[in-house]
Amino acid sequence: MRGFFGFEWVLDAGNPARNFHFLFKPPGNLKEADLADAVEAALQNVNPPDAVAIISEAVDADELVEAFKKPLLTQAANRASTKVCLCVCSFTYDGSIRLHSQLRNEVDNLAHTLQDQTTAIRKAGLKQLFSAPRVSVQAPPGFTFVKPSQKRSTHFLRAEEALTEVESVQFLAFSLLDKLNARALQVGPSLDVIFVDTMGIASVAYALRELYCSLYEVPKPRVVSFHSHDGIDEIEAPLYGTSFTLISASSSMNLEQAWKRKTNCHPAEVVTLLTLDSASHHEDALYALSSGYVTDDNDERHGRLKDLPIFGENFAPADLLPKSVLLRKKEHGVAAVDQFCQSFATGGHLAVQSRGNIPTAKVRPIYLNGKGLLTDKGFKEFVDKVLCQKTPASVNAIVYQDDPASREIAETCAKRLQDVMKRGEPVQLISDSDIEARRVKPDEDGGMLIVAAVVGRGTKLLSISRDLRDVHFGARTYLIGAQIAETAAQLNALGPNLRHSAKKAIINVERFMGIAIGPGIPESFEIEAEALQHAQNSFGPIFQKRLDNLTGSEYGLHGDTFIAPDDFLTERLKLRADFAFWTPGYKEEQETSAGVLATIGALLQNAREGKFEDEALRLSTDAFQQVILHPENFTRYNDGVIQAALLRCARIGELDYSRESNSSQFMSDLLTNIFEQHDRRQGEAAGEFALALHTGKLRLEAGHYQQLREHLRVKLREDTLRLKLIRMFLGLEGMPESTSLPNGF
Repeated sequence: MRGFFGFEWVLDAGNPARNFHFLFKPPGNLKEADLADAVEAALQNVNPPDAVAIISEAVDADELVEAFKKPLLTQAANRASTKVCLCVCSFTYDGSIRLHSQLRNEVDNLAHTLQDQTTAIRKAGLKQLFSAPRVSVQAPPGFTFVKPSQKRSTHFLRAEEALTEVESVQFLAFSLLDKLNARALQVGPSLDVIFVDTMGIASVAYALRELYCSLYEVPKPRVVSFHSHDGIDEIEAPLYGTSFTLISASSSMNLEQAWKRKTNCHPAEVVTLLTLDSASHHEDALYALSSGYVTDDNDERHGRLKDLPIFGENFAPADLLPKSVLLRKKEHGVAAVDQFCQSFATGGHLAVQSRGNIPTAKVRPIYLNGKGLLTDKGFKEFVDKVLCQKTPASVNAIVYQDDPASREIAETCAKRLQDVMKRGEPVQLISDSDIEARRVKPDEDGGMLIVAAVVGRGTKLLSISRDLRDVHFGARTYLIGAQIAETAAQLNALGPNLRHSAKKAIINVERFMGIAIGPGIPESFEIEAEALQHAQNSFGPIFQKRLDNLTGSEYGLHGDTFIAPDDFLTERLKLRADFAFWTPGYKEEQETSAGVLATIGALLQNAREGKFEDEALRLSTDAFQQVILHPENFTRYNDGVIQAALLRCARIGELDYSRESNSSQFMSDLLTNIFEQHDRRQGEAAGEFALALHTGKLRLEAGHYQQLREHLRVKLREDTLRLKLIRMFLGLEGMPESTSLPNGF
């Protein structure tokens, strides 16, 4: 209620007046309209109280009585009829409530009742005050708070959340008068300083100071914050008998105990405003909330809960240091995928940002030429096994995804089925476009083989399944060459979606290879294209051709997948022998960059989504914590093409070392070495690192990055196209503003 703090209190049965509604008036001028609204609201409840009592400072009591003689408040008071007592009360220096005047429907012994029940009334008001939202904060399921005291609890308290209005602050100050009086009786009324543990309750200290000075007629003490656990060791301990300390909240009362040890003060010189009734010495606090189901520090359940540190005087969730993951072949590699990427890359069947030979096709971050499947021994064996062991004998039609590779595989399957079944009639070949347009009607009960060379999420196959739903009810086998998707979840979802059948038909889904490459690859090339949108004519025709293909083309990026390592930006990054995830046998002159990119993409995505016995190996976390790739990954996998692939495949945040000083320093030193040796093998990927810094995917602490730039300003002065590009990425030279700039400098 505006201008007043209202709360209910129920007296024990057997007394003349049992249900009270109290209105606490803060010090200051009276607004009669606010009081009238407050009284009327109290009297209009479904169950009206037996008494409405207004509590104020003694100096304001007479003004309240006189106000009820005026028309506005007389009208409000008349709503009490003959049943509800209306009275004005005041309070003394020790916080005791005194009856000042009964204005309507007097009650016998009301003065003694109010005086004797002051403590109970005050607690009822505090209960109402601390019932405010967010005063008691519960940890998320599965977590426990780790407090600055290193104690653990599933709850922590924030008393300042209840102090959203002046009336609440003033009532809390009034409630502290009893504690302040107890202190005066023990150490004397002299008070030099009021300490608070957080500035969040400073308003209470100032309100209490005004009351204290008014009631005791003493000079104003200072108000000082010691900033909770973080600052308790820094504060200068006050002299005995000169201070009064307010601690906002503590579910364990530990901060109060720490303050007593620090200052050697009298116990009456410190009070905790809010605690839990399960805490030791909770009776010393101003108010104790019911603990309910609260896990304390000694509870064995803490061993099954994850820690969520909180810090500072506001008890905000602490920032956990980033979790750092070092990639390992044994734990993170997927052998079948690695072998597939190696085989099809060295065979010239993989590309990056390509549409294949179809100008209208979707751009694929990792493009696989499906015709290459027919030259692979493993795929041939897979197809033969599916046809001989998992295809229904009644099959008389093959539906193929409408692209050249899928048709060629379908033709091969048709010939093989005809040989196996030894029947004269050829197996019918139907394109998905024929099914969609209803140009061909298959045998609705016969078996069917559905062929797709390469799919992503499987949208086309799901469309075929939809188009067949009302024209084909027999058994089906889906034969998929390779599925290249972003996540394992997408890979796992396709099979169940295709197998769904309301008529319970037998549906098999057979896939030769599934690869989850992660979501970040296309974005890395698109951002590069945007950054260099005006640099088409600045770095030579070969580099210009690469820029033209960054956002997708028929042929995509092959040898020019990554930024070239030579001065004229014409050569390609080469994969040297002994790539940890590939078997020996590939040659350095072979074009392998697309395969390396796919391998690293699959490696990182498996690290994010895979299941590991050691949680530290997972490139993700269930906690509120950043996860980064350990900088040592770039020294362990130090071929330029592998480093470039790591930079391209990493997600935003996984290369952000700006919040972890040691990792930032490690990476800064590594980058210094790479850029200084830009003309040697160690610096092959310098252009890729510079691009990652420019786009913000790779981040260092601001100081480390500035030092790196200033150091390289001197080191990278040579007049070569590559160093010009690197300087532009590092902000040491301006980007071109239009495509009309001449080549060179």
